[in-house]
Amino acid sequence: MECIIKRIVNKRTICLLTNTRYAHTNPEPYYRKNNKNILDKEKKPHPYGKIHNWRSKQIFIEDMLKQVIYNKDGLVGLNKPYGISARTLDDNPNRNKSPSGIVHEVSYTLSDVLPMLAKELNYESLRIIRTPEKFTSGVTLLGSDEKIEAGVVKSLRIAEADRIIPRTYWTITRRVPGQPQGEKRLAMKLKRPEHFKRPVPVIVEKWGSNERERGEIKILNIQYKIIGNSTHNLASLVEIKSSTTQWHAIRLFAASNLLCPILGDRIYGSRSQIVLGKLIEINPLIEAAHVPPKNEKEILDLIKIQSYRDTIIPAHIHLKEIYLPSFLKKDNNVTIKAPLFPYFEYTLDRLRIDTKSPPSSSIDSNENVTVNEDVVNKNVQ
Repeated sequence: MECIIKRIVNKRTICLLTNTRYAHTNPEPYYRKNNKNILDKEKKPHPYGKIHNWRSKQIFIEDMLKQVIYNKDGLVGLNKPYGISARTLDDNPNRNKSPSGIVHEVSYTLSDVLPMLAKELNYESLRIIRTPEKFTSGVTLLGSDEKIEAGVVKSLRIAEADRIIPRTYWTITRRVPGQPQGEKRLAMKLKRPEHFKRPVPVIVEKWGSNERERGEIKILNIQYKIIGNSTHNLASLVEIKSSTTQWHAIRLFAASNLLCPILGDRIYGSRSQIVLGKLIEINPLIEAAHVPPKNEKEILDLIKIQSYRDTIIPAHIHLKEIYLPSFLKKDNNVTIKAPLFPYFEYTLDRLRIDTKSPPSSSIDSNENVTVNEDVVNKNVQ
């Protein structure tokens, strides 16, 4: 009896081992059912972490070739990415090198692209005529020679003479402006408080003729309108036309006059704050106006950014369009438009901002916060 039991056990053991050995050869092997994909556990990079997604200079150049948005008669329009300079800055040790917040930031510049771009577009060479600053994306103008550059400069002067603001920016602001649209003629000037190392730009509504003659002010003509508001009126897509970009004029206007800083702006992002339940402009001559901005938790939740990582939020300001009236010849009006980059579209989508249908009305000042347009000149601790 004992021998029979041993033979049965050995036979079953051999069968089990044999089946296990050849299981991988079965056309449809059996696996335990699991609806979860093991790859789902891998953390996908946030869209803000893929702004500089070039692994080499060659890949960067190839990508820039795809960003050509206009090419005619020696004038080339390029959609410049966020965080890219026109050329390499000097290695001045006194230059402020504060961290940009860009994940895997590269040091490539537009100048690196010009030789290959000229070759691909059949030009002997290309030069940079107009480009947004490093932390603004959008339309960049390149020219094949001095004639094209002179033509662009002349077109911009024609626009100024006709009181046309040729540059149109799209910005995403924290909070919603009190008015759906507006037009203002302002001026900027520098104030030099004793306890600050650098002068502080401010916007003024009144100025004297002597100040302008001495070059102490810079005229700032502004037109703006709300294109769309986010869910719960947390943010807005605001179109801004500005006659100058000196001293980051668009950021300064949004924060100081609209009381709606641009999302991701760490230069003027604290110029307006909610204090004791009221939205106010902070005196730019005190430290409270220059601390890192505090982003609203509701916005951070929607864009899926934790507060300790909010420095990777890019400044949401994009040069959407440039208008060149009578370029090279009369009535030859040229308009160059640059599409939004994926990170910008991601923010619009997460905040549920509709860009196709304008908002029916502006935010009610009592809906979220009480808007107080008076400037606070007292220290806010």
